[in-house]
Amino acid sequence: MMRSLFSGVSGLRSHQTRMDVIGNNIANVNTTGYKAKSLNFSDMLYQTTQAATGPTVSTGGTNPRQIGLGVKTAAINTSITQEGSSQSTGNPFDIKISGEAFFVVSDGTNTYYTRDGSFNVDEAGNLCMSSNGFIVQGWGVDANGDIVQSSVGNINVMAKNSYEAAATTQTIIKGIVDKNDSEFQSANGKQVNVPVYDSQGYQYNMKFGILPKTTPTSSTRSILNTANAYDLPANLYQVDASKLSFSYKVGGEDRTLTETTSPELIEALNKAVWDYVKDQNNNVNSSITGTHELGKEDKITINLKTFVDANTDLKNALLDKGILYNITNLEVAFSGEIGYSKEPPTYPLSEDFSVSMIDKDAVGLFYDTTKASTTTTFPAYALKATTMGTITAIQQVYKNDNDESVTDYVFKDNSATGPNGDGEEIKLNGGEIPRNLYNDILKVLGLKTNPDTKYPTETYTTTETKTGEAIDEGNYTISLLGMSDKNGADVDIRTILNGTSSWDLSYDKGDGKFSYVGAAGSESFTVNLSALGPNFSNVTVNMSDTSSGDNGKKCSLEGDKLDGRKMGTMTGVTIGTDGLITALYSNGMFANLGQICVGTFANAMGLENAGDNLYQATANSGDVSIVDIKASGTGTLTTGVLEMSNVDLSQQFTDMITTQRGFQANSRIITTSDSLLEELVNLKR
Repeated sequence: MMRSLFSGVSGLRSHQTRMDVIGNNIANVNTTGYKAKSLNFSDMLYQTTQAATGPTVSTGGTNPRQIGLGVKTAAINTSITQEGSSQSTGNPFDIKISGEAFFVVSDGTNTYYTRDGSFNVDEAGNLCMSSNGFIVQGWGVDANGDIVQSSVGNINVMAKNSYEAAATTQTIIKGIVDKNDSEFQSANGKQVNVPVYDSQGYQYNMKFGILPKTTPTSSTRSILNTANAYDLPANLYQVDASKLSFSYKVGGEDRTLTETTSPELIEALNKAVWDYVKDQNNNVNSSITGTHELGKEDKITINLKTFVDANTDLKNALLDKGILYNITNLEVAFSGEIGYSKEPPTYPLSEDFSVSMIDKDAVGLFYDTTKASTTTTFPAYALKATTMGTITAIQQVYKNDNDESVTDYVFKDNSATGPNGDGEEIKLNGGEIPRNLYNDILKVLGLKTNPDTKYPTETYTTTETKTGEAIDEGNYTISLLGMSDKNGADVDIRTILNGTSSWDLSYDKGDGKFSYVGAAGSESFTVNLSALGPNFSNVTVNMSDTSSGDNGKKCSLEGDKLDGRKMGTMTGVTIGTDGLITALYSNGMFANLGQICVGTFANAMGLENAGDNLYQATANSGDVSIVDIKASGTGTLTTGVLEMSNVDLSQQFTDMITTQRGFQANSRIITTSDSLLEELVNLKR
């Protein structure tokens, strides 16, 4: 038989194998992390028909004569070091390896290696392969959250779902102190809130007040005094000065009864209403119902037809004018004003009856407004004290600190003995009388017993020594005012704390830079919040970031915490380029959950494919080295991206063409050899 037949057969087989490799490459052109394979040929055995001979003295040497017996597959290599293209997925658990390393995964029994970074998180929180559920391997963390690279195990990204709360120990107040801020005029000064947390994560606000330090000052001013004396009436009558309005409805429409329509009717109604009010507890007028209280804005009701029918003269007067009322309900509204008079009122009030509209507090300085006389239906008030008779009103005119003219009054009871023989000064509830009452008090004094009684006006000048305070430039006091609790309610904690609750605060008088708080050389002070209970820690308040100066008459101070936190829940997970897995929490904290490790091999092309994009170590790949991908310099990890297949279709189609032609050529060897054999067989014919 001809050797060429067997050479052709071997060529067909080898090219068929190469076609199988090419077909597998093309089939996996979109397989994540797939590495293309290539097949190499080598020649087969040779039949030596004559061995080589060496040269002699008389002849030269001859080469060996060998006939090849065909071709075979030498090796199938994997392009393991060539990276595939990147495909963005947006999935934070999709990871691409840059470099020659492999992810390490486990099925619980065996360990595998893969370039397929298509991962997800299972119900137990394990990071695993999407295709088969094999768990990604890596390093865990210790109690402090530090990576422990001593042992490799499963990576769990849900191992710490919450982050514990912590009490605040460090805070800061920063901003500008402007001495011209109007808030410094208040009792507590400029207020600053500093938030703090307790160990359970509840937030509180420490409240501080900053006030400028002051030094005493003294000055004098001249006062022009004009004194007038008044005799008060023994009794003062409270007068119901209400205006009456009459309204009714016709067809659902509100209308007002006016004097223009019928002055006789309005006059009769006014008299009847006030007669009724004076003795409303014993009502003899059946046409009127309801009650009226002195000085109240209330209403009574009149049946107008009944009222008119009971008054023949009024009814005739209305008939003469062609007016006859059949209104069922006429509402009478009282405006509710209260006035005062030294004469007892007669209702309805006549036009010449004098009523003074005076503030009740002004009346109360001289009369006991709680004691009404029983001699009249409407109350009369007795003098506040039987010894209070003649009252002196002293008008005082002087210049204030802004050189503006100011007028005040001092009221004295001349029947009471006071310093230097003067009468006792009258106070309002034990304090100074507000200036807005001066005019009303003068109205009360104008109700003299005998207006013809004349007292001489006395004018004199006095000198008053005025003491005050001047701001000590650059020096302040910061005080703890209290703290709002977790429900927002203010609590004065100063009596609970152990230690100081007020500290000196100083700034350079030249440039306004911070000097110290508490004591010279100190940038902070400490509030002993631990006295409130085990959930609190002592809090240091740093003020070195404050200064003093012009800020548009407005302090810009604000407080903030530097540590402490509320309870946090996991809001997300990130994977770094070094494989470090970090959890993010709602309280702004983060924690290490683990680190993805990678495996490297001395001969990665020696790995054995195990299907499902997995590789296994072999005797020729060498043992795996588990490393930190970034620290070892073997590459980086990129999240949200997958490595695609590195198959080059143009190369594969070119190899397919050459493989097809090689297969055709080998088939021609067989057909040609067959023709030769046929000629040989035909020789015997």
